[in-house]
Amino acid sequence: MTALLRMTLIMLHRTPQGARSLEGISTNHRLRTDAASDAVESAVEANPIEAAAWRDIAGTWQPLFGSFPDEGISVEWHDFSLGTDMDWARSFHPDSLEICLNFSGEARLHDGAAIRELVPGALAAYTTRAREPRATRLSGSLHRFLTVEVSPEFLRTQCAGQLDLLKAPLRRFVAEGGACPPYLEVRSMNTLLLGLRSQLLTPAVPQAALAAWYRAKVLEILAQTVFRENEPDLLFCAKHKRQNLARIERVRYLLERDLVNPPSLDMLATDVECSPFYLSRIFSEETGMSIPKFLRSCRIERAAVLLKTGKMNVTEVAMAVGYSSLSAFNRAFVELIGCNPGIFPKRAAGRTSP
Repeated sequence: MTALLRMTLIMLHRTPQGARSLEGISTNHRLRTDAASDAVESAVEANPIEAAAWRDIAGTWQPLFGSFPDEGISVEWHDFSLGTDMDWARSFHPDSLEICLNFSGEARLHDGAAIRELVPGALAAYTTRAREPRATRLSGSLHRFLTVEVSPEFLRTQCAGQLDLLKAPLRRFVAEGGACPPYLEVRSMNTLLLGLRSQLLTPAVPQAALAAWYRAKVLEILAQTVFRENEPDLLFCAKHKRQNLARIERVRYLLERDLVNPPSLDMLATDVECSPFYLSRIFSEETGMSIPKFLRSCRIERAAVLLKTGKMNVTEVAMAVGYSSLSAFNRAFVELIGCNPGIFPKRAAGRTSP
């Protein structure tokens, strides 16, 4: 194993609680157990293609579950910065379907027919052959993304009895593997997929349940990406309902993305192409709360996470989640959490101690 990859694994073992880092990049997630870290090291040894692709990258490549060469499935987290453009295609396993959930950083993919831009908040799904599709990760930004790779056999087994419901190019992928025509799709992530990052990095299940839990999450991602749409068969009212749900998912994402400087109601309405009044009404109807209450809930939930780390005081946390008034922050925190933010870390620690 290369020294850089060994350093990644060492950092997983030795970095202080709440951080994984390498070459100055850190992510605020709970450390895995020694057994899980051993599994990561085994995954690195079992994935020489990716090990070579990420060897010289200043950042983190973290196998979370599986081994594509051995099991036909893998889930991986990437967190790095680039000084120059990177040949991303080097990391692709031939004869696989890869789904990339792109949280930050930009990339370009070229399937031979068109060039597609991958931006933050979008997903890309593509079948791979030797060095195809051509793919480049662009320099100048922080790249954070999850990838799920599955083999034709895995898809065939998991979708048994439902293969005819797959998108047409993926039916051919199951039947022909890498000999099928290239498939490339890029689209925005919905709220469910946007929320998977923290779940996959910090699974809230016992160690013994991790394998079953990760497989279930992979199936959840596949359910959102590989099946054909039934749009032509939807009635008008169902289409209208679906459009409104998509608007709400987009609004939730935009608000959660920037809690300190959230977009205004007018800006949100322009983004989702409806009037501010209509957006306010459908958001309240579908979520049970107004947009301002949802924003407040997101801010306080984020504040609770920051307070638990013990790295920031109450004033710093209030400012980090968008409050300019400490008294307003204290009132909102007590109303939603049930205690003063100053005593919350001790109370939370008491609830989690054996």
